[in-house]
Amino acid sequence: MQSPNVLKPENSSQPEWAHLPVPVLCLIMDNLSEPIYHAWFAGVCKQWHLVAKDYNKKKKALPMLLLSLNNDHKTRRVLYGITEGKIFKNINLEVFYARRCCGFSHGWLATVDENMAITLLNPFKKSATKITLPSLKHRKRIKIPQFNVLKVILSHNPTSSQDNYAVVVIYAPSDLLAFINPTQQYAWTYLDENLMGFTDITFYGGLVYAVGRRGMVVSFDVNSKKYSSHQQLKPNIIVPSCYHRTFRYAERVYIVESMKGDLMVVRRFMERKEGLLEEIEEEEEERKSVTEIFKVHKLLLNDQTKGSLEEHVEVKSLGDEALFVGDNQSMSILASNFPGCQPNSIYFTDDSIDVFAIKNTYRPKGPFDMGIYCLENGTFQKHYTPEYKHRYLAPPLWVVPPSQ
Repeated sequence: MQSPNVLKPENSSQPEWAHLPVPVLCLIMDNLSEPIYHAWFAGVCKQWHLVAKDYNKKKKALPMLLLSLNNDHKTRRVLYGITEGKIFKNINLEVFYARRCCGFSHGWLATVDENMAITLLNPFKKSATKITLPSLKHRKRIKIPQFNVLKVILSHNPTSSQDNYAVVVIYAPSDLLAFINPTQQYAWTYLDENLMGFTDITFYGGLVYAVGRRGMVVSFDVNSKKYSSHQQLKPNIIVPSCYHRTFRYAERVYIVESMKGDLMVVRRFMERKEGLLEEIEEEEEERKSVTEIFKVHKLLLNDQTKGSLEEHVEVKSLGDEALFVGDNQSMSILASNFPGCQPNSIYFTDDSIDVFAIKNTYRPKGPFDMGIYCLENGTFQKHYTPEYKHRYLAPPLWVVPPSQ
């Protein structure tokens, strides 16, 4: 008995791809190593789009690197996939290639101009209108405007939550905190300026948590009606600076929610090294700071209030998880969902603000301190290494292409 061919419509010799069984389509997606392939898969037809949408609800997407390349497209960037080690030069995203992005969150990039005005843009959706936020208050600033804001994160995607999203920033020169609800406020709300030195922020359990170089962790609610843009907000101090000897000064500290729902603090310690770069122009200074080690701690908070620390525990293993840190909103994924992604590892980009001056022109120094850190044995591997000639371009950062 001849089995029916479910792929061929009647009176046709061509397979009807839209009618492939769902298990087969899911098997295909299981073998698509890079997230951009999922986007292409979803674009085949309506049925494949629905399958991709349901498939990707079940797991977080794998981040890719947004790169600037020195070419003729000064308003274009490309993507780099970590599993295949491949640059997708056929993908040109409309992002000015020489300007640093100070954040990626919920599909939106953030940049800052010389007037401290932040612009949000969605590089994956051309129809999405750019969002320009009010200027942050002017203070003594870093010589390069693009470094005047350290990081920007969003509470929600402005496309799907147009009337209910908040923007939280860390801004220079003292790495202070501020936030705004763009559809409800016309000015920024600033946090206590006596609390400074913050390096990362995240939303967790309905609150914002921020972490600093000397171990300080604070929380606050951007939706509270008692806050006013005319007063400085005093956040809840969960962990004071220098709370514990293990919380020694770290150049970069990140805060991220694990796949298990734990709040983790990741400390990145730097060391000085000589002779890092083979090519150095006569008037340049060689960069001397690179990552030495990462330390991870889990914060155990009071279940009732989420506002007090009960215990902090060093994490010796991330298990199947991989963390992605840098100028982006810190992320965690399950490595086993993605062939080639290394578990128990931290994927990091160069987010240090190192600059030098040539003839009164200030330029970024790098980015070269990038790689994969294995928490189990403390070893480093490379993912993408920029060419030396690209050292003046915007540093790479992790982004997540839409998968549906």
